[in-house]
Amino acid sequence: MSQSQVITDTNGLAERYRAAVEAGDVDALAELYRSAVLLDAHVPNWRFQVQGRDAVAETTGTGLPGPGRFASFDAEPTVAGDLLVRCEWHQEEERGGQVVRELHLWRLDDVGRITEQVVFCSGVWDRQLQARMAAEAPLIRP
Repeated sequence: MSQSQVITDTNGLAERYRAAVEAGDVDALAELYRSAVLLDAHVPNWRFQVQGRDAVAETTGTGLPGPGRFASFDAEPTVAGDLLVRCEWHQEEERGGQVVRELHLWRLDDVGRITEQVVFCSGVWDRQLQARMAAEAPLIRP
């Protein structure tokens, strides 16, 4: 996709993001961002920012704990025209079975490219922590 093409389907944008992350395709991720995009990441006990299409795509594409898939991925447009994305990443079982839950706010420009990506991340939950949470804090609603 060229920089001049318009992304008007937010569900399509979200699905392209999902597919690119699952495939580890940093180039496909970069196409979704505006050139001066800002990533503002909030992770446990830390916050950092990265700016620029390639830097954000690289950080996003390599920021999860390893090869895996999204067990859940839901994108919802906001009244302001942004996109709210809730997702849960599951690392492949043979690589440790870790889980990450994230909430993203994507601010979009007038052609549907991401200009700002604010991420709130739960951190990486290994199998031991997942078992402890299941025993000590069983979920009411998964």
